[in-house]
Amino acid sequence: MAVFRKLPADQAPPPSRQTGRLTARMRLYEDFVRQLGPNEVGELRPEGNETARGLVLRIARAAKRLNVKVETWVYNGNVYFRTY
Repeated sequence: MAVFRKLPADQAPPPSRQTGRLTARMRLYEDFVRQLGPNEVGELRPEGNETARGLVLRIARAAKRLNVKVETWVYNGNVYFRTY
């Protein structure tokens, strides 16, 4: 179980900032979601050390940032998604 404590704001470490690389990757997945039209399905194939689960999470988070509902599924290691 997590341990909670309170401390003065000036004693807390500063919040971390997003790197440009992370922001670019977030934009990339948001663009994937935006590109889908009605009756279209997107397909993502993992490369390198990527996993289908990681891709599903990135698409889901991108859709949430865009306030879009998305359905995702994995078939033969590829990730498929559609918006509705």
